[in-house]
Amino acid sequence: MIQIATSWLLILPILFGIGWLASRWDLRLENRMDERERMRQQRSTFKGLSLLLNEQPDQAIETLVKIAQLDPETIELHFSLGSLFRRRGETERAIRVHQHLANRDDLKPRDRDHAAYELGRDFLRAGLLDRAEASLNRVGEGKFSAPAKESLLEMYQIEREWQKAIVAASELESLQGKPHRVEIAQFYCEIGQEALRRKDLSEAEQTITLALQAVPNHARGLILRGDYFMALERPAQAIEAWSVIAANHPAYMHLLADRWMTAHSGLDKAEQGLSVLDALLKTQASGELLDIVQKHMTQIRGAKAAEAMLVDVMQYAPSLSALSKLAETRLMLAESNGTPERISDLVATLSLLKQRTTSLARYTCGNCGFRARRFYWQCPGCNHWEAYSPRRNEGAVPSGPSM
Repeated sequence: MIQIATSWLLILPILFGIGWLASRWDLRLENRMDERERMRQQRSTFKGLSLLLNEQPDQAIETLVKIAQLDPETIELHFSLGSLFRRRGETERAIRVHQHLANRDDLKPRDRDHAAYELGRDFLRAGLLDRAEASLNRVGEGKFSAPAKESLLEMYQIEREWQKAIVAASELESLQGKPHRVEIAQFYCEIGQEALRRKDLSEAEQTITLALQAVPNHARGLILRGDYFMALERPAQAIEAWSVIAANHPAYMHLLADRWMTAHSGLDKAEQGLSVLDALLKTQASGELLDIVQKHMTQIRGAKAAEAMLVDVMQYAPSLSALSKLAETRLMLAESNGTPERISDLVATLSLLKQRTTSLARYTCGNCGFRARRFYWQCPGCNHWEAYSPRRNEGAVPSGPSM
């Protein structure tokens, strides 16, 4: 018995050793299989990338989709490739990548929303606006909801779909917790302005009222309210609306100064209207308002009064435009009783000043620096609303885009 027990004591360590060796062998086999699987996936990934680079996108996407089914982490590779293609201007490739992802049923909701959002951006970049809208509207609530609404808002502005833009901006207010009142007021103003052009005064009244509800005393809304009353042949109410502009937004008066004078003339109050504009020159002497005041003052009070006004302006707000208008007024006076030499000198001076003011006078966007000869409520360069200063620059400006 003692011999048998001794034999088992000798055999047991051997059996344990054999078992340990077997387990290590199995682990090594498993590791080798995992390593082979990783190598196979890497080869498939490189194959997919090679196909993409060799202008075989359909085969590449099929290969990459198979990888994604085996390893969900490679979904991010798809998104990265799609974004890369879009940035490079290869929109068709980006659409293929994101469309395959968007149409898959095995993606998590978050990844599916991401794919729909990216696909919408692809379609927007390609100018396929209907398809972009459909794809962006597929995005559900979550991380990509607000970016999708921002893209929709951008698209609706491009299409001038102002009612849809109002809805998108209102939804963004709820999603982001920050106001879009200025944009909403401008969208209503766009609708109101178009309604006035069509002489649809009922729609004009409604949308202008909504603009002023979005932003009380909104400058453009008040300008359009005056235009609405002028369309109704009610100049007194138009003057009342525009008087709020004169009091609260005087820098915008040049946009309506001619209509302001028309309304006052219709009530036989042209002198009173001119006096208000003349008083505004104390703070708004540069730019188009000065041009308009000089024109109406010459018509109503005569060239001598206009000359005196311009001399006064040159004392407290000298500018090239004021100097040009002064030369123009003095030329008018010289043509009636001046010498030929005096007229010739003024013509040469005026020609030089007009060239200078025409080349330098610009409205400048405060957001992107885009310069333009006329005033825009929405910058043509960056599409921001109310980014233009209503004051026209006349000095030297840095080089950049202009129109």
